Amino acid sequence: MKNIKFIVFIFYTVTLVCQENLKWYSLKEAIELNKKQPKKILIDMYTDWCGWCKKMERETFQHPAIARYIREHFYPVKFNAETRDTIEFKGEKYVNTSIIPRTPHSLALKLMNNRASYPTIVYLDEELNLLSAVPGYMTPADIEPILIFFARNIYKIYPFDNFKKDFLSTFKDTMNIKNNVKFINFKKLSVSNKKKIIFLYHKECIECNIMLKTIIQHDTISAYLNKYFDCVIFDITSTDTITFNGLKYATQKGVPFHQLALALTNGNINLPQLVFLSETNQLISLVPGYFPHKMFEILIHFFNEEAYHKQSWEEYVKNFKSNTF
Repeated sequence: MKNIKFIVFIFYTVTLVCQENLKWYSLKEAIELNKKQPKKILIDMYTDWCGWCKKMERETFQHPAIARYIREHFYPVKFNAETRDTIEFKGEKYVNTSIIPRTPHSLALKLMNNRASYPTIVYLDEELNLLSAVPGYMTPADIEPILIFFARNIYKIYPFDNFKKDFLSTFKDTMNIKNNVKFINFKKLSVSNKKKIIFLYHKECIECNIMLKTIIQHDTISAYLNKYFDCVIFDITSTDTITFNGLKYATQKGVPFHQLALALTNGNINLPQLVFLSETNQLISLVPGYFPHKMFEILIHFFNEEAYHKQSWEEYVKNFKSNTF
């Protein structure tokens, strides 16, 4: 099995596996580590006199679940924004030659978009390009969606305000969650004459929960799904014995994922993941990744209309006209 991955709840999870404090690197150390194993870089811009910086270090960055998530997805860097050190970054040298107290370092200013505010958290991609500089003190709950947004590359497809709204709708405003999609079980799926979607998920997969509880429950999307597809939710760690297409699948000792999940994906589980099947239960496509409302609407039209026979996904997206999003 290879390329098996899923994201873990970082603030809403009650059981915290790791209590280890977050280890910080210098910018130089993080860049060297990034050369060997690319990760995004998170830079905590602080000053010695900033009380909110100290509070955020104690209460946010050392929150066990936040620390664990940052450790897994970023190289965390502490950067004194008023340092007098000469720092080389992307082939250029940056200095702080001012004799005036509390003058920010030239690289700190560059990374903060010339807005000296503390604390500010700077996010760099794997190529050391600036993704964003986010000013202000943040609690663990405040920083959680931001970490996910950058770590999981959602910033490439979706504005943060939209993602945050979906995130909060899923995990905080639970009274308004709809259950519009009519999910069925595998027994009914086997004899269905519709196209099918199997939603592979895990209860600790944040993007899975947002897609299942918020994205696909939108009135327009759920109506289209109910009309043209039969849908199943499938927990990849299920312990149930499942019969599908005349074969029985169960869990195996020592293997964390269900046999059917492995069979459907050929061992390449990458949550969230959608399995599209034809009316005769033949695999059409495996589609991993998080899809916001508009992209999910395009996706289900693409497969229902069988547009993949005639044009590329990119062409279809470019020409698709939505009356809703």
